[in-house]
Amino acid sequence: MIIMIMINREDELRVLNDVYSSKKAELVLLYGRRRVGKSRLLTESIKDRKDAQYFLCDMSDNILDILARQVSDQFVRFESWEDFFEFVEKGPSKIIIIDEFQYLYNIDNAWPTILQRWWERIKKTDKKIILSGSILSTIYKISTGYGSALYGRRTRDVHLQPLKFGDVCRFLKGLDMESCILAYSILGGVPRYLEEFQTDVDIKTNIRCKILDKSTFLHNEPMNLMFEEFNDPAPYISIISAILGGHRTFKAISDRSHITVNALPKYLTILERIGIIDRDIPVTEKAVKSRKTQYRVSDNFYGFWFYFIFPKRYQFELGLADEVLDEIESGLNLFVSERFERICQQAVLDLGLIKPVRIGRQWGTIPKAPKGKNTYELDIMAVDEKNKTILFGECKWSKGVDAKTELELLKKKSEHVFLKKKKAEIKYVLFARSFKRKIDGVCYDLKDLERICE
Repeated sequence: MIIMIMINREDELRVLNDVYSSKKAELVLLYGRRRVGKSRLLTESIKDRKDAQYFLCDMSDNILDILARQVSDQFVRFESWEDFFEFVEKGPSKIIIIDEFQYLYNIDNAWPTILQRWWERIKKTDKKIILSGSILSTIYKISTGYGSALYGRRTRDVHLQPLKFGDVCRFLKGLDMESCILAYSILGGVPRYLEEFQTDVDIKTNIRCKILDKSTFLHNEPMNLMFEEFNDPAPYISIISAILGGHRTFKAISDRSHITVNALPKYLTILERIGIIDRDIPVTEKAVKSRKTQYRVSDNFYGFWFYFIFPKRYQFELGLADEVLDEIESGLNLFVSERFERICQQAVLDLGLIKPVRIGRQWGTIPKAPKGKNTYELDIMAVDEKNKTILFGECKWSKGVDAKTELELLKKKSEHVFLKKKKAEIKYVLFARSFKRKIDGVCYDLKDLERICE
């Protein structure tokens, strides 16, 4: 297990420090999915401060007693929420952090409105209240949705995102680039998950010991989080399973999950909001609600778990973890290839090959082509409208790729993209684990990606 460290949280720390130095009252919402490092960020931000009070909430019935005991330098008792907020307003601490505050709503649904009422008094002081939460469906309900108790009262929002791929490489210092890509494709950028993987053993061993072992916390983590996030996780699981099974359009997801077209938008919106799935539209489509919209599981660990582990639960009960590992090993490259696409899209930006207004995947139909050959798909398309430049790219999670052949295929596919534009400069890029022979300025392999990350 690697040691937990702070990587690429400078922007969030700067925002918190700006809040702490503000001369007015602040009500800040810091939120993000579980294990992403919110508590670590908050405790780091106040480690040298004497004017901060950190509260960690849970679901205990005696939560007021628990919060009172967390005030270490003096004896206090909270008989009611009125006592608690009076301490916040008049107590010695200028900064008050309330971590996992969504639990307070679960204990007492009136808690947000009590805070709302007290904020009208506290905002006349220079106190800073930081609310941190991780059950995102609840956070939206009580904090960010229009009509919620805190809507319009927050002075700042900080959405703590998982680490990007380059940061993961720095987090997993010691792994080679191929192993970093595999680890990122499996775990995503969630620091707590990345802690579990050991850098002195291979990925297969990490999967066996850290995910397939029923005694480890990663083994059933996504399912545990689903039950924390939703009262009824069944429709959400059906949607995730449908998407991972290749049913990515709205109609296909509805048919596969047996969720009606009227009910499905609500579930899709919630899954998007909490960062498990995202909407994918072709780069050339400007309409947000394009008919060509597809859905993908954007959270790598949810994707890995529901693709490989969830369908094989019965095998774990029979003690057949090694058989599951064999199936993972045989199917892992196919699973990683889609995640590799997103790594390469980021690499296009990091390399400065283009300064795009839009970047992503591109697909569509080929007019008058025979059925079965009437569609095309490009892994990367980036458009720089200002400089009239378009970049097309292909990503191959393969070794010994024939660059010349792939470049010709890429050029042919790119001809199917219909653009209502004046003549533009066209660029091409190929990414692969390795090439038989590289074409300068076009081909980038794992060694190149390693240099980018460095």
